[in-house]
Amino acid sequence: MSDGGGVRMRYDSAARIGHLEEILINIISRLPPKDAVACKTVAKHWLSMISEPKFANLQLSHSQKNPNYIICPYPKGSDIVTHLSLMDGDGTIYRTLPLPGFETISSPDMVCHLNGLICCVNEIDFDDVEIRLFNPITRELLLFPTGSPSLLPPSVGVVFDPDSTNYKVFRFFLDSIESGTCKCEVYASDSTEWKLVSEDVERPEPNPICPMCPYYVSVAGKMYWFEWSEPDPSYPLSILSVDLNDEFSIIMLPKAVNEWSFLIELEGFLALVWLDYPDLYAADVEDDPKPFLEVWKFEPLGWKLRASGALELDLLSIRDFNSVAARGNEIFFIIKTDESLCFCIFDLADGTLRMLDVGDTYDEYVPVAFPFVESLLKCSGD
Repeated sequence: MSDGGGVRMRYDSAARIGHLEEILINIISRLPPKDAVACKTVAKHWLSMISEPKFANLQLSHSQKNPNYIICPYPKGSDIVTHLSLMDGDGTIYRTLPLPGFETISSPDMVCHLNGLICCVNEIDFDDVEIRLFNPITRELLLFPTGSPSLLPPSVGVVFDPDSTNYKVFRFFLDSIESGTCKCEVYASDSTEWKLVSEDVERPEPNPICPMCPYYVSVAGKMYWFEWSEPDPSYPLSILSVDLNDEFSIIMLPKAVNEWSFLIELEGFLALVWLDYPDLYAADVEDDPKPFLEVWKFEPLGWKLRASGALELDLLSIRDFNSVAARGNEIFFIIKTDESLCFCIFDLADGTLRMLDVGDTYDEYVPVAFPFVESLLKCSGD
């Protein structure tokens, strides 16, 4: 409209409100998740805005820039896991999270993912397990339906779609002793029942020397696990994988490795952490032998040695590894020794080992630790 030769601007109120809402969402999504949830009580519009899946995805994108570790501890005098502990990079426990709906679960197999959802596999009988997915921040919990009958406790792995919040749960089971092979069925986040995808696959097995370490890793839409030697099941032969299209494949190892071998996610790629140790009976062995660490990263062009170096640890006192995890350019170890638990971080940049002082917080038994980001994602996927 003209007014004295000038032009009066007309503002689109809907566009202006939309722009302000976008700014508001950007601000709230940067808050800690518990504070973002508290903002739902401000107004109905805020409740609707924060409950949208796109808000949870935006919040996750901010949280992923600063992951911490989550630890699954047993309390003193009990074999029941009652809570999880969030630990920063200096070993400080800054928050504990109760486990909703897990009052009767003993010795759970916790498998945590960087999107803040945790898969818990609990053996309820010799031939069956309960599979739950839960968000320890929102306390949402999802119990999966019972799968096919199995003669052994099934092995379970979860694969998340890197481009969405959808996922697939792979369940490896044995229904016939005569066949000697394992079958695999899958449950997708958008399905209502298990679907058989393979009748002949190698069942993921725990490390025979370090049985508490997770037996698989989920990286960028794929699940990876070791194929262990049959004549001598103390070292891996190769790496097996399955993707979101239910396609299985084999990856050869970069070199012959021993039982102290672990698969982790490192910098968005699959990585192999291997600790070599000298022959203690060799004539030229040192008086104070040290384990030697190699970290191999599986990139599009193949394996690449990412880091290596001797670990300043008493080799003779190491009994097994409870957990091996990575965050940024560091690798976090929980090592069981003759006397206690040892918490340490290997810096990939300078090859140094840093010991964490956690006091007597975990003077009992700690199963596993994982990199973790607090999120508001729903267990049901998109």
